[in-house]
Order: sequence, then structure tokens, then C-alpha cells
Amino acid sequence: MKLKRLTVMTSLQGKASVASLLVACMFMLIGCNSEPASFQMNEAYIRAVEYKADVTKPQLISEQTITLSEAQKKNISEILEGLFGTPDEPSLPGGVGLESFLSLRKLSVAAGPVTYTGAEDSATGLESGLYRRHCAHCHGVSGDGHGPTAEFLNPYPRDYRMGQFKFKLTDGDGAYKKPSKADFRHLLQEGIAGTAMPSFRVLPEPERDAMIDYVIYLSIRGQMERALIGEAYLAASDPNEIPDNPEKILVRFGGDGVEDDLQFVKDLLTPIVLPWANGGTGTVQRTIEEAPDQWDSNESVELGRKLFYQSKANCYSCHGRTAIGDGQTNLFDNWTLEHLGNEPGDASGSGEDGVSAGIPDYFYREHLAQIGVVKPRNIKPRNLRIGNYRGGRRPIDIYQRITGGIEGSPMPSNTKLTKAEAWSLVAYVLSLPYEPASRPKTAPVFQGVGSNK
Repeated sequence: MKLKRLTVMTSLQGKASVASLLVACMFMLIGCNSEPASFQMNEAYIRAVEYKADVTKPQLISEQTITLSEAQKKNISEILEGLFGTPDEPSLPGGVGLESFLSLRKLSVAAGPVTYTGAEDSATGLESGLYRRHCAHCHGVSGDGHGPTAEFLNPYPRDYRMGQFKFKLTDGDGAYKKPSKADFRHLLQEGIAGTAMPSFRVLPEPERDAMIDYVIYLSIRGQMERALIGEAYLAASDPNEIPDNPEKILVRFGGDGVEDDLQFVKDLLTPIVLPWANGGTGTVQRTIEEAPDQWDSNESVELGRKLFYQSKANCYSCHGRTAIGDGQTNLFDNWTLEHLGNEPGDASGSGEDGVSAGIPDYFYREHLAQIGVVKPRNIKPRNLRIGNYRGGRRPIDIYQRITGGIEGSPMPSNTKLTKAEAWSLVAYVLSLPYEPASRPKTAPVFQGVGSNK
């Protein structure tokens, strides 16, 4: 895609003018002494694509011959700014079904620097900056999960740009769907137990709704960025591409004129938006029927215990025979898997210099830390005996995790269980915190145990 065409496209989409930025600065209590905020390029994903990150077959840097040029990266940034605006002045691309799903007014309240109409300690006087006030220190201005506090937290804050979210009630029949706005409302109201994600129930509902729209906006923007990076990389990998022609970047061949370029971008964006917007109504939550009578009876708990150790449910293989989460020690979530394999190492354990996931410490410091990759960590299966469930401890929450799985993690959805069996597993899981871990009913009887000697 030629850069001069992008000037036309970005102007069509409403790129912020210098004058509008100056006007905005006049109303900022902190003045306009610093540069306006900007979205950071997803350099971590570019590296993951270029170096073909793969836990089992890592590619040496010396073998890497195809990289994205600065012109290509600039091209991608200009397209994204034309479509989505900036962190201070967000915009929505037209013609793809977002207008009836996301509110530009809500985005304006959530985006930008923190400004007030009244006293700074009055939440009711907030004009803009909800996201930066409450979320950016963990999730980052770009929604990359790499805010200034991120590396000190365990688990790390979510990176929205992959478009995957763990805890929702929209999964069913083994298919992962986008979270609904109701899912986000639940998370903002309840927080996520066992993590640094707090409850925001003290905020007025309109403010929570504005932050929800902004998180979805960041996610869609991040998915589009990944799609553009993929297309640019394909163009750079094409043996027929002219290497010294930096203007021909995304449209590989056959694209003539602005209309072709706009259609090319629209074709990339539409399948990203559709799962979110669903015709303007958003994702519909799955309907979970009421639990059967006596679902938590002793008989049901006993059935759940048996299923836990049988192949039909196969829970013990990850959560361990005593359900304390020690069945697997070399699992990773999707956000970590994307960056593994950049450098040879033992992917099942620790690298030679002490960093897990097969990435030596020197390589992490020199190549990954500066581009937004937090130090890789193993993901640990939940210790079911402490009664701390990140997706919620209501029976319906546990039922959803069992039957719907947890997207982005090794926890799969189980479509083989009957409704009664799934509820029996729920009953067993909820009973585990009250069963002595030192002597679970499933533990083998060792010599001397139970004797009076």
C-alpha cells in the first residue's frame, strides 16, 4: 500500500489535526508540556512472527533473513491511526458495524489524560481519562498488559491485543466466543480473585460502561494490528516482491487506487469486528440450564470424585492426584507461548541462565524486555483446595469453566460430560477445600497410616 494513499485514507477516517490537539491542551489541567500519548507498535508480535516462535523448533537469530522495514511499520501505524485515532482522540472505523456497538462518546470519556470539571478528588467531575486513571498502570496505554506495574504482578495483567479473554459466560459446545459486555460488567464489579484485578463496584455504572467500551476498542485495534503485521510479513516474504520498493508494503499485487486499498483494509477488519459486534447487539451469553435437583448431594460429590480421575474428565492430569495443582509444571498460556522458542533452550523447564520456558536470561534482557515482553512464566493449574477461583466461585462459574474451558489457557472445554456429570464435578470441586489435603479420600493407604502404633 503506497504511503501517499494512506494520507487520503487517514484523512477520510478523521485523523486528528494539529489545531484540535492544541484546543484539547487548553483544557488539560496539567497543560501541554509533554508529547501526546501514542499507541506503541506491537514489536513483540513482530518478533514472534519473524522468528517463528515455536517451543519445539526454535529458529536461531542467525537463520532469520526476513524482517519488516521501518517503512512497513510506519505504514501499519498510519493505517491504525486512520482507523482508530490516538489514545487522546479515539475514533471508530465506519462501515464495519461498530457504530451501533461501541459509543464514541464513551470512548472519549475513557480515553485521554485525566481531566476534571470540578475538584480533582470528585469522581463525579471526571471529564476524561478513566482508562489511564484506573487501568493503564497495569494494562498499559496500548492495552498490551505491559504497564509500569505489570512485571511486579503475578499473574501478569491481560494483554488485550490478542482478542482473547479467559473468564466469560459465552463459550459453549467447545467453541470460544468473544466475551459479552455483561461478562465485562461482572468482572469489573467482582474483580478477579487471586490476582491484582480489583473490583470497581465503587465507580458509577456509566463509568464502568465507558471502560468496557474502551477495552473492547483496544482489543479490536490490537487484533487489526496483528492482521496488518501478518500481511506485511507475507509481503516481505514474497520472493517476487521488489526489495528496494518500500512504498509497496501491504497490497501485494493488483491493488490500484485508494478504493482498492480501503477495500483491502476493510476485508481485514470486518472478520475481526463481526464476532464482537454480532450485528450491533454484541455477543450473546450462553444459556446454562438450572442445576438438577440434588446436584450437590453426597452421591453427586462421589460421582464427581470418580470422574475427576477418569479419562472422561481427566482433571487429575493437570490438577494433580490431590487436586493441589501439581499435575503439570511445564504449561504456558497463549500470551507466553507466542514468545517462546526465540532462542534454543529447554522449553520444558528452565533455561541455562535461569529464565523458565527455554529463554536464557541474557536473551530476554537484550532482545525481549525492551519490546514489551514480560519475563516468561509457567502457568500453574489451579489449586482446587484453597477455594480461590479466578473466574468466580458461584456453582455456575465452576460449571462454565468445566464445560466452556478457559480461553488462552491449557484448560479445555469438556463436551463429553452429560449435564448431570458436569454438575457432579462442580459439587466435587466445591467440596475439595473442606476435605483434608493431608489425607484425601483418593489417597492410597500407606503402611502405618491409621494405626495406633
